[in-house]
Parts: sequence; C-alpha cells; structure tokens
Amino acid sequence: MLSMTALFWGAGFVLNDQLLDAVFYDTPSLLLTLRFGISALCLLAIFNKRIRLNKQVLLYGGVGGVLLFAGFLMQTIGLKYTVPSHSGFFTASYVMYVPFITWIAYKKRPGWFCFVGVAVAVVGLVVLNFNVDELGATNTLVGDGLTVACAIVFALQIFWTDYSFKKNTIDRVQLTFWQVAFAAVLLLLYSVIFESKSYASIDFVAVGDNWWQLLIVIFGGTAFAYYAQTYAQKIVPPTETSLILGCESAIGAIFSMALLIEPFSWQTVVGGLLVLAAVILVEVAPTLHQRHKHKSDNADSDTPPSDNEKDNL
Repeated sequence: MLSMTALFWGAGFVLNDQLLDAVFYDTPSLLLTLRFGISALCLLAIFNKRIRLNKQVLLYGGVGGVLLFAGFLMQTIGLKYTVPSHSGFFTASYVMYVPFITWIAYKKRPGWFCFVGVAVAVVGLVVLNFNVDELGATNTLVGDGLTVACAIVFALQIFWTDYSFKKNTIDRVQLTFWQVAFAAVLLLLYSVIFESKSYASIDFVAVGDNWWQLLIVIFGGTAFAYYAQTYAQKIVPPTETSLILGCESAIGAIFSMALLIEPFSWQTVVGGLLVLAAVILVEVAPTLHQRHKHKSDNADSDTPPSDNEKDNL
C-alpha cells in the first residue's frame, strides 16, 4: 500500500505541474481544495458508519489536518517558483527528518542500518533530481525554500500519525478522514480569502481537457494515498514509512520520461538504484541480520555440552 502511494505521489509531481500550468496557476489552493474536499466526501461515503466525532478525533485528526494543509500549500505554491525535479528532491528529503524527529520524541536511537539508508537515499535523490542545466536563468530559491519547509511538515505528519496510533485512541479510518477533512476546510478558507479574485480567470475548457489528471491526483494521490499511509503506519514504523514513500521521487522521474517531459539520463539510472538500495538497507537488511543472529543463537544453544559442563550438570 505504501508502494502504491509512492506510485501515485510520484506521478503527482508531473500531473500537478501540468494542472498548475494549464488551469490553476493563480489558484493553487483551489486545486488542493478540490483534491482534499472530494477525497473527504469519498471517504465519508465509503466509511460513514465508522466515522465519529469526539475529543480524540478533534485533537489527532485536527493536528494532522493542519500539517497536511501547511505541507501541501507550501509544496504547491513552491512548485510555481521551482522546477518539478527540485520539487521532487526537496519534498522527498523528509526521509532525512523522520528518524531524528522520532529519536527526539521517543528517545530511541535508530539503528545504523537506518542512518546508512537515509544517507544513501539522500545521495540518490540528489543524483536523480539535481540537474544544473535545467535551471537556466530561473531563480528557484523561493520555490526551493518553500519545498524544504513542506518536507519538514510532511515528516512531522508521518510522525504524528505514528504517535496517534501509539495512544490507541483513534482508528485508522477516523484518523484518515478527519485529517483530510480538516485540511480541506482550511484550504477552502485560504482559497476564498486569498484567491477568490482570481476565480474568474479559470479556464473551464482547460479543466475539461485535463480531467483525467485531476481524477488521478484526487482519488489516487489523495483519497487512496492517505488511507493507505494511515493503514500501513499501523504496522510499519515511521522511519521505514518515510523511506518507502521517498521512492516517489524516482517514480516521478520515470513518469516524466515516459511522457517525454524530460530526456533519459544517467542521473535517472544511478539515482533510482541508490533510492532502491536505501529501501533495501532499511527494510531488508535488518530483517536478514535478525534472522542470522537468531539462527546463530539457536545454533549456540543446540551445541552439545562439554565434559566439564556435563560434570557441572
């Protein structure tokens, strides 16, 4: 489910960029309002019998919704002032922050596999997405800064989801719905206050021409993705979650090449392999290490006793 989420989010870098250019350049938060508003209605229609409103929901769902609102707003506005590859790298850089936020909060130091995996992932994302020739004369400092800030907020949201489950006061369906619903309400308020003057400039013919991009980012990149993330985080630790979702950057590059938006390059191959290696380091290597250690311990326990041990027995 996390891999499918990374797939939709990776495609979303390209699809959102196309939607901003074609329709929502002056109203980026309206695009987000449609994403989260329709997704909330979809989740409500499917899970209406399981959704309740109480103090725990208001707290955990509300804080998560505020984080989603802030993170996506900064990412989408930042995408106007930077290039998609930079947006992909700086957004996916939340893999650097989650282990250390978790360390600070739980006082539990991550294993060395995690540190190596994060380092390899960061190098892979840099190689995959950083291309100085792409910048030209464009100043991307503002866009890159907003995207770095959004990555920190996304790391906090992943941590907050894990923290909410550890409190055992809210189930995954309620947490997903209320986070998405709170984000939708905040985005709507922001759009009405700051973007309403630009509503008249929306080209509804262009909306019709780009309907399929809109459906993918709404139902795949929002409704499914946040239910999948919340469901999976009941099982998968936050650090591993962030690294799997960090594959969105590699996937975004593949989609970009498939749609002929950018040419094939060595950065794609090397960077993608490094991101995959990072996931293997964090997901597979610790499991193999534990199995090897367990087998060694069992082998030691099955060793016949020596003569001295027999005498002692």
